[in-house]
Parts: sequence; structure tokens; C-alpha cells
Amino acid sequence: MNWSDLKSMSVVAAMACIIVLVAMIIDLCAGLRKAKLRGECRTSRGLKLTLSKFIMYEGGMIIALGIDILLNFSKLFELIRLNLLVGVPVVTCLAGVYLLVVEAISVRETSDKKAKKNFAEATEMISKLLESKTFRDVMSAAITSQDAKRKEDPEDQDFTE
Repeated sequence: MNWSDLKSMSVVAAMACIIVLVAMIIDLCAGLRKAKLRGECRTSRGLKLTLSKFIMYEGGMIIALGIDILLNFSKLFELIRLNLLVGVPVVTCLAGVYLLVVEAISVRETSDKKAKKNFAEATEMISKLLESKTFRDVMSAAITSQDAKRKEDPEDQDFTE
């Protein structure tokens, strides 16, 4: 491996780090947007977790680059006759792909969790409404009224069932 290969590997690794960072920003924005739409509190604790995630992800990418550099300097790819991989940051790219998948799932889960929570809250409200005496009384009165109207004027009934 020569210095030219090291430079090109570093450029590819830097691009991978930037792409992972962009994915993290998208995930953060999606989470903040959902929290804002739902009127939830956005705390500094959540943002501290994002900082921890940034350090963990980008640190992992740098460690992966270190592994790639050592693999290339050790001429391992040449020994196992994978000359096409010389100068390619394979581990870094694989780590980047993994982190991008994790972030994509995170964005989807954020929206799914929020939607599930909304659905659960709506279900609970409907359940409380159906259990309430006032609702039952109103529905009973409406049904009774409808039945009385049908009995009075049978020609207005809809027989398209």
C-alpha cells in the first residue's frame, strides 16, 4: 500500500463519515419534528443522548478506518488474492452501511411509535366514550328516534342491503 492508496482510502472514509452524520441529523430532525407536532417536551437530556450517539457512531467509523489501514498495510488482501480490495476501506464502508440501516430503522420506528401511541390514546378515548352513561343515553335516544321514524314512514326505508 502506498500513500496514494492511503489518501484515496481516507477520502472514501471521510465521505462515509459525512453520510452517516447526515443520516444522524435526519433522524434527529425527524424526532424533533414528531415531538413538536405532538406537543411533547424536548429536553437537553435527549440532545445529550444524540451527542453520545454521535461520538459512538463517528468513533466507530474512525476505528473501522484504522482497521482498514492496518489491513492494507499488512498486505492481507494481496495474500488472500483479493487485489481489487487494496486501497478500499471495506470495514469502514460496511460499518457505514450498518449505521445507515440503523438510522433508517430509527426514523421509521420514531414515526411508528408515535403513530402507535396516537392510536392507543385514541382507542382509550373511544373506549371511555363508549363506556360513558351520557354517550349510551344519547345513542339509545337516537336509535329509538330512528326506529320511531321508520315505523311512521316505512316508504323512506332503504332496502338496498
